[in-house]
Amino acid sequence: MKQLWVALLILPIVLASNINTSDTLVDVQKNSATIHTEMTLMPIKDIGNLTLVLTQDAQKIEVIVDGEKRDCVILKEFARCGSVTNGTHTVNVTYETSYPIAESGENTIIKYTDRLPYPAEKQQVSIKLPLGYIIPREKDKDEDFYVTPQATDTYSDGQRIILYFEQKGQEFPISIVARQVVATQTGWMIAAFTAITIAIITSYIVVHQRRRTKQKQKKKTIIVPTLIDNEQKVVNFLKENGEVWQKQIQQATQFSKAKVSRIVRNLEERGVITKTIYGNTNKIALKTK
Repeated sequence: MKQLWVALLILPIVLASNINTSDTLVDVQKNSATIHTEMTLMPIKDIGNLTLVLTQDAQKIEVIVDGEKRDCVILKEFARCGSVTNGTHTVNVTYETSYPIAESGENTIIKYTDRLPYPAEKQQVSIKLPLGYIIPREKDKDEDFYVTPQATDTYSDGQRIILYFEQKGQEFPISIVARQVVATQTGWMIAAFTAITIAIITSYIVVHQRRRTKQKQKKKTIIVPTLIDNEQKVVNFLKENGEVWQKQIQQATQFSKAKVSRIVRNLEERGVITKTIYGNTNKIALKTK
């Protein structure tokens, strides 16, 4: 049986305080977890030294109080992060931790206890399972065997399952039994066959659409009456580049701005090109039928 233990304890020295809301996300990977807690701390007296109690192997610890990063002193599993005045404060704590894993059977046990220094009006915990893990269901087992206490909500971010818990309190022990999904050989064969079938159908559709597009293109003819040299130069540029900005014609032909405007106007009046106005400039393209 795999066991993954996570615990977070925040203890200010002064106990005369309470917490309005506490929101913790436990992002569990296969061999580690990232813990992020955000709480609204409301001490009625100044806190001399805000003390965080983390796991002994906590790494990359970051503490932010009211938007300002604190330089905490780390002493084993303790992080002392300086004073906090009375009032309302937002405290964010983030760290990474890893644990030894003992395997027994197919299951992984995730145990997390959310401990707060004071009772919270709303204590929230979200546990995100590792990629490819599910909550198993067996006929001879109650739901409490897999998730204790019962989750307030269970949802997915599109890839991973997330269990959400909520209570009014101070200590929140949570236990989850999860299992990694292993694809069977038959499942892989079905998936491969489906993928090949989709690829064949997609290829047929693409080839068919290309043929239809070519047929349509063949039907289109460009209207090009007798042109003088300067006009022919503009038309040739449009044939090679398709729809372009009028300024691009000026740059390619080295004609003056006035000369390009005159040529464009003449070609438009004779039905050789189309002109689309975009603010102070135009887009030019050969007219087709």
